[in-house]
Amino acid sequence: MALAPRSAGRNGLRCFYPLQNAVLRMRLPALILLGMEKHLSVATMRMLGGHPGLDLANTVDCRHGRFGPDLLTSYVDLVEWAQRAGLLGAGAAARLREWSAQHPEDAEATLRRAKDLREALYRVFSALASGAEPSLPDLERIGDEARRAQAQRRLARTASGYAWIWPNDAPDALVGRLAHDAAELLTTPRLGRVKECFGPHCGWLFLDTSRNGSRRWCSEEGCGTRIRVARHRARTRQHPSEAG
Repeated sequence: MALAPRSAGRNGLRCFYPLQNAVLRMRLPALILLGMEKHLSVATMRMLGGHPGLDLANTVDCRHGRFGPDLLTSYVDLVEWAQRAGLLGAGAAARLREWSAQHPEDAEATLRRAKDLREALYRVFSALASGAEPSLPDLERIGDEARRAQAQRRLARTASGYAWIWPNDAPDALVGRLAHDAAELLTTPRLGRVKECFGPHCGWLFLDTSRNGSRRWCSEEGCGTRIRVARHRARTRQHPSEAG
């Protein structure tokens, strides 16, 4: 079965799914389409979550109907994603990449820990977005990681006063910081603004910052546009005379 790209507007090229008719209409060779999925990476994904914990959950490109691709394939991917998310500076990121090359087994273990946290974050916020109660084990995982992270911070002088500083050079500090930030989101009024994209095969999480809280898609130009086009085509098939 040929594959067609779900949306070229959100991550560049993301979330492939079966769509034979679309392939025929576009007249694109199936081999080209199959190769497009390789371009999905933490370097090309769009950061649409509005919060680091939600953007971490979105490093799995599709969650409904199929899982993946998973964009975190190595510890270096995690570091690059964290740098894009504004959690690491260039110097800290370079040092962590060097550490991962010198300690590959520890780096792999840290990556697994980050992915375990990511899946717990997705399940918790997805449940809350749908009005359901998240599971206690997932909440405990987030809470445990957050508590570990609090012990790693230090109080330091800044230009505007004092602030808690995260130890960016600690290889596993990033996981705890993400859990800590997610736990803070869970305890603020912004939690009611967490939503899950309605797009088929999507499932990306995001903070709805629209004035009236009516946002439904991870992005209007991606899932939103594709859904509207699909609805228009469905109406056209039902009422050909209205096609214009």
